Amino acid sequence: MHRNIYLCSGKLRYITLMKKVFLISLAMAAVLSIKAADYTYLTLVEQDGTKTSLTAVGLTITFSDGNLVATNANTSETKTIALSDLASMNFSTSNETTGISSIETEGFSLSDADAVYDLTGRRIPSNASLSKGIYIIKKGNITRKIQVR
Repeated sequence: MHRNIYLCSGKLRYITLMKKVFLISLAMAAVLSIKAADYTYLTLVEQDGTKTSLTAVGLTITFSDGNLVATNANTSETKTIALSDLASMNFSTSNETTGISSIETEGFSLSDADAVYDLTGRRIPSNASLSKGIYIIKKGNITRKIQVR
């Protein structure tokens, strides 16, 4: 009789332990799924501090020839970065992209500009000739980035 009591109490302990494990696992899964749903961007931070945020839904990350290649099938966003240049990656709730993401090469005349700035933010005199490079052009309330070739 003592033997049966011991076996029953062992089964009871096992069942109680399994219930605890199941409940803890269920709680962790719920917390993780809620946290993951809150983050809409994956932000890549480069060694120089430049941040690029990509939409997380539909994002595929691959590694090839020492590069990280992030491609989003839903938005056609693509970013290739050398692994040696990658400082960190994190999920975020907002777009943290820094720097210039596109450059205008035509459709905006320098002669029409109210102000021209270099990439350090210095205003360029209106009569100055621009050397090759990227500039910020302002006309009224429109601001564009242009490339002088």
